[in-house]
Amino acid sequence: MSRTKAMLEQLGHLLKRSSDNRKKAGRSELHALLKELKARQRKLEARLEHEHDKHRRKHLKREIAVIREQRRKGIKACRKHDLC
Repeated sequence: MSRTKAMLEQLGHLLKRSSDNRKKAGRSELHALLKELKARQRKLEARLEHEHDKHRRKHLKREIAVIREQRRKGIKACRKHDLC
């Protein structure tokens, strides 16, 4: 399993928890995961700038879009439940 997929699954589990459990999990776990996703997104964006192959660029763009959307959901949940 790729590192990105593992991070996205972990974020999904955090977002599905009830609000009490989410607060108990702590902001540090969610923040750490969001920080890792942001770093992964930036790394992929840097790779995209240097990639010339049409199919690889398409794949990278799709992966970046997924990460961006999941980060958006995580940040929204973080703000909604006062975890940020």
